[in-house]
Amino acid sequence: MEPHKSNRLSFFDGNILYMVVMVLFVTVGYIAQKRDFHYGILITEFLLIALPTLIYVRIKGASIKKELRFNSLSIIDALLVIVTAISAYFAAVFINLIAEIIISMAGDLIIPDIPFAQNPREYVILLFIIAGSAGICEEILFRGFIMRSCEKLGMWRSIIMTALLFSVLHLNIQNIVAPLFLGIIFGFMVYKTNSIYAGMLAHFINNSVSVTWGYVIMNLPFYKSANIEQLQGEVTTQSLIGAAVLFGLILPIAGIIMALCLKAISDRHPEAVASGSSESFIGIMRNIRLSWPLLICLLIFLVMMTMEIIFIISGRRLINF
Repeated sequence: MEPHKSNRLSFFDGNILYMVVMVLFVTVGYIAQKRDFHYGILITEFLLIALPTLIYVRIKGASIKKELRFNSLSIIDALLVIVTAISAYFAAVFINLIAEIIISMAGDLIIPDIPFAQNPREYVILLFIIAGSAGICEEILFRGFIMRSCEKLGMWRSIIMTALLFSVLHLNIQNIVAPLFLGIIFGFMVYKTNSIYAGMLAHFINNSVSVTWGYVIMNLPFYKSANIEQLQGEVTTQSLIGAAVLFGLILPIAGIIMALCLKAISDRHPEAVASGSSESFIGIMRNIRLSWPLLICLLIFLVMMTMEIIFIISGRRLINF
């Protein structure tokens, strides 16, 4: 019997592809980004994330359009997605700040090597690289391929599973809860609208707000003349608490707007209901034949997080490239 079109990509397919992408990410992607951030990100997103995904779908003989949900997105849905993404950004930052406050109590946080735009030209370039490429490529992999491969688990399990894998692939203990939260929001909108464009648009808007926020901050008088040592000195538990208070004041309004928009999207698509088999995620993970790629990814994640924690506590890197 021919499988149902929505189940052509199996749970095992998602696991295999995820393992391949993670291995490429921690090897080729890491080296490429260290040598040149801009070209490294483009190589990572398009060649290591999006390209293997599209190739895998074609090898399976499945339809890229149907399996990855390349369906049209209405103007009303697009507007709701944009407002949701903006409001979700403030909620995600607040959640991540709480996590960073806890981590900062163990040592000095690692300042990421991500550049901030200091002029309009750099701002446009970062919008394309950080917002555009990630919004397209990561959504193709996660809310496209991975979420479809997990669909037999049901709506919420597939959304949460995809968000969890999305969060883990960031391989950054300081930035793990925000991607998890945003992944759930993106997944819900993609599932309800049945359009990958909802995830791409939301991802683009979220990253664009982040790039814009950095651009504005870096053009303030103090930050414009600051060097990396001064910026590192500014990241203290106290400064994080101050930022959390600021975002906490915005959170109630942002949360209400986000909830209303998500409800509006859900009400517009009542046909998108939760469904799936009675098989639990734990049950599937116990099946080594299906789960061994994810177990390898979990091992990689634990090793990388252990090294990061040691660096935070001791201030010494275990590996230097």
